[in-house]
Amino acid sequence: MTFTADSVIVVAGVPGAGKTTLIRRAVDREAVRVVDTEDRRDAGRRRLLYPGHYARIAAAIAGTGPVVIHSRGTFAVSRRAIALLARLRGRPAHLILLDADRAEAEQGQRARGRTVDATEMSRQLARWRRLRPAGEGWTSIVRLDREQAARTDAIEFIPAVSRAAAPATI
Repeated sequence: MTFTADSVIVVAGVPGAGKTTLIRRAVDREAVRVVDTEDRRDAGRRRLLYPGHYARIAAAIAGTGPVVIHSRGTFAVSRRAIALLARLRGRPAHLILLDADRAEAEQGQRARGRTVDATEMSRQLARWRRLRPAGEGWTSIVRLDREQAARTDAIEFIPAVSRAAAPATI
């Protein structure tokens, strides 16, 4: 997958869908700012995990260069806020939706050694089924199943054509 270097990419899916796996495999963290709760959790920073995550998202969007955001994507307010912030900064926002059924997602959770409570998983899956992100300001929406995501080797970024440098049209 290729996007312009000013893009904001949200990789969304239910717990265990493969968001972190895809980001770790396909994104060059040397060239891209990645905002992932897993990083804070791995560093032992559990205090204010989600408020800190949203603050890091806002700071990344306010900056320059490509951004990849890890998100469940099931909270419409959060999705819309990300798309709006990107639009206000003049940045294209792209949504990559990772589809996984309950069995696949729970297997993914077990594989990483961290599971979500069954009630919370049911709540997330219900929100995922109702998810309708069209009309939220996304430049593109790509839906991948786990097999397609596993074949995605790279999320790459090419220079954005500046509006000032673009040829005039008559």
